[in-house]
Amino acid sequence: MSATAMTPEERQALAAEYVLGTLDAATVRMVALAAALDPVLADEIADWEMALAPLQDLATPEAPPPELWDRIAGTLEPAAAPLPARRKASWFWPAWSFGATVVAGSLAAILLVRPPAPAERMMTVLLSSRDQPAWVVEADRAGLRLAALNPRAAPADRAMQLWALPQGATAPTSLGLIPRESGEVRVSASQIRPEPGMLIEITLEPPGGSPTGRPTGPVLFIGRLSPATGT
Repeated sequence: MSATAMTPEERQALAAEYVLGTLDAATVRMVALAAALDPVLADEIADWEMALAPLQDLATPEAPPPELWDRIAGTLEPAAAPLPARRKASWFWPAWSFGATVVAGSLAAILLVRPPAPAERMMTVLLSSRDQPAWVVEADRAGLRLAALNPRAAPADRAMQLWALPQGATAPTSLGLIPRESGEVRVSASQIRPEPGMLIEITLEPPGGSPTGRPTGPVLFIGRLSPATGT
């Protein structure tokens, strides 16, 4: 991977996907190596990490289910009995057996607790006309979730309206107005079925929204959904 051969737009998009975690493991390693040699790419990654840092406050911690530890215990085999050994080293085998059990338990816990990356999970970052990140969008079968990186209300005489344009569609679908001062927006699957390649945009409209059912004002933020493959 030659980061210096990329355009600024390609470098910024690559840094964004790296921070969002939508790249595969091999590409992640390549980006990490490239960033170590390319300070411009490293700066782009740092900028995205800073821009997306507020999302950490939006994550809701979830406690593991009570039956999790029973499931973990069921996957572990009983520790083997210590082999005969000289008295001088008698402490080694119990310690090793205990350590191996702890390690196995930890690995099992990681495998059971870590949620799989479903193929239907998608993400994008809505950028401004100056390519500044403004909203992070997550999508799955349940619908869309938008989180503002730097919430800003529309002018008093205007409203922000959310739209989705599936690939192949000739006109976008309105997903409603974005509540004033809102830093998070949710759209149910009954309004739109998210799919890879879908264009998500926010436009500036009259107070009650577009009177025509189509965008009439300027596009403030825009992005395209892509699968979140994880690492």
